[in-house]
Amino acid sequence: MSVNGKENGKSIINSDISRRDFIKTSAVVGGSLAIAANVNTAFNKIREFNDMATGVHAAGEYPLNKAENIIYSVCLQCHTACTIKGKILDGVLVKIDGNPYSPMNMLPHLSYDTPPTKAAKYDAKLCPKGQAGVNSEYDPYRITKVLK
Repeated sequence: MSVNGKENGKSIINSDISRRDFIKTSAVVGGSLAIAANVNTAFNKIREFNDMATGVHAAGEYPLNKAENIIYSVCLQCHTACTIKGKILDGVLVKIDGNPYSPMNMLPHLSYDTPPTKAAKYDAKLCPKGQAGVNSEYDPYRITKVLK
C-alpha cells in the first residue's frame, strides 16, 4: 500500500463494494443500533410481565390472581380429565389454567398445605384443548339441554 491510498493502481475507497452491499451493510448496522438502544426497554417490559404474572406490581392489583376469583374444577375436553383452575372476572370465565396443586399439571406441584391465596399466584400448564374451554363455554351453538 502506498502513501496516497492506492494499492496496485486501484483505489481502496472504490474497491469491490457495490451500492447494494453498502445499503445492506448500513441496514444491518442501523438495525443493530436500534435494537441495542431498546434492549433495556424490552427487558423492563419482560420484568413487568413477570411481576404481573406473580401478582407483584405497583400499578395495581392483578384481579385474576385473587383467590376469590378462582374456581378449581376438572377439564372434560378429552378423556384425561386434567385438573384446572378457572379464573372468573365479573362473573364471567375469562381464563383457564392448570391446577398448581396437581402433579399432573405442575412439577413439582404445590403442597396441599399451601393456602389458596398463595396458590392463586401460580399457574400450571394445560393443553390448548383445555384452554379452549372458555370458547366452548360461551359458544352460542353449544347444546345446553336435552334435544329429545
